[in-house]
Amino acid sequence: MGMASTRLERRTGEDRTATVEALRERLRGMQQAGSLQVEPAPVEPAAVGLAEVVRALRPGAAHSIESRSLALACLGAAMPAGAWGAIVGMPDLGVEAARDLGVPIERIALVPHPGRAWLDVVASLAEAMPVVLAASPGRVTHTDAARIAARLRQASSTLLVAGPWPNAATVVRSLRAEWEGLADGDGRIAGGSLLVEASSGGAPRLARIPIGGGPAGPELAPELAPEPGLALGSALAEHQPAA
Repeated sequence: MGMASTRLERRTGEDRTATVEALRERLRGMQQAGSLQVEPAPVEPAAVGLAEVVRALRPGAAHSIESRSLALACLGAAMPAGAWGAIVGMPDLGVEAARDLGVPIERIALVPHPGRAWLDVVASLAEAMPVVLAASPGRVTHTDAARIAARLRQASSTLLVAGPWPNAATVVRSLRAEWEGLADGDGRIAGGSLLVEASSGGAPRLARIPIGGGPAGPELAPELAPEPGLALGSALAEHQPAA
């Protein structure tokens, strides 16, 4: 700073004025450039419909879905017409609520309490049915996940895990619910949609799923109420080790 100031003082008055004005002009240009608003990059609109999410759930692999109600909706949409599926580890499943989410409950084998035989039950069901939905059993080793993955590939079956899963081929999560008709907060809800993201290693696939019933749509649905006598036992569950 000292040297620059000395050189500036040694110049004539006109030179100093020109230099100062040039600096001021440059500062004004920098300030104007800094104040410019950068336009956000255009976002590709989300495709409408649960089918867009199901397309990411390729057969022969395990997929993680963060919400149980969303997982149930995906199960119903992923099941081939006339095929059977299975739900494992959901003892409090409400059948009517599941049916409302699109699950053909009359063609679903329920194993509410797989116990420590979770891995064997899921693997056996996946060999016989194209789509299996299972509540996450908690901690799963990468070795066990690899065993399940091998069975899924061999049978070309799809495993949907409601919760985390090691090395999941796809992770499906809801981003936000969007509602129509609220105006400035005093309107009446006319409809809504759930924005969902399906990540499979590449660019995430976005889908907008129409929902109804007010703010308590699929993403915000309460726990599905149990209905006594509707949980079908499975012979597979009888083979679990004694506790």
